[in-house]
Amino acid sequence: MKISVPKNLSDCTPEQLSKWIFLSGGGINIETLSQSLDFKVQVVAIFSNVSKSKLYNSDVETINNAFNHLLNVLTEEGSELIGEVTIDGQRYVFDKVFEHKTTGLIIDIKLIESVYESPYEVLAMLYIEEGMKYNQIDENDKILNPIENRIEAFKKEFPGDEFLNVFAFFLHRWEQLKDAMFALNTATTMTTMKNVKNELKNELTILNGSTGRETSSS
Repeated sequence: MKISVPKNLSDCTPEQLSKWIFLSGGGINIETLSQSLDFKVQVVAIFSNVSKSKLYNSDVETINNAFNHLLNVLTEEGSELIGEVTIDGQRYVFDKVFEHKTTGLIIDIKLIESVYESPYEVLAMLYIEEGMKYNQIDENDKILNPIENRIEAFKKEFPGDEFLNVFAFFLHRWEQLKDAMFALNTATTMTTMKNVKNELKNELTILNGSTGRETSSS
């Protein structure tokens, strides 16, 4: 069986790398897992886009060779985060300062349930067309740069080494953002409950006063 896998880190897709991050995360020991043939099959399946069922029918040497190559690729020394990519002549820029992000972007980022399952969506939120804002609108409130366009562009071509760098950066900030938004939601909920209590208290006072007047008059 012939198996095609990425030659280097840059050739890996964001989808492949996010699956690898999820699979190898949680403080597991890669060296120990590397002794497991089933683990090797899982890794090769991710980066070859060949199903595990088909790989189970291949010889062990093929799996070992592909896995050893991939392990070298995935453990190669990474580069620094550039913060920009060019696809089909369009330059996309990532602003590392989250304080510069628009309200709409922060809200949409908060709605992401799993960054591992939505790598292209995350990228399309962070890397914006040069000179534009996230979901920039014209005078008729029409979005000039919809996120769907960037998702398709990044699925077509996005360097794996740049993805790993921004993903590591984003994961840290995303956890901070989630904690901050949770605290904000909690505070908002408590304030809302307090306001509702006061409103109910006022309504009950008025209602009791009205009932008392009606009773005395009758």
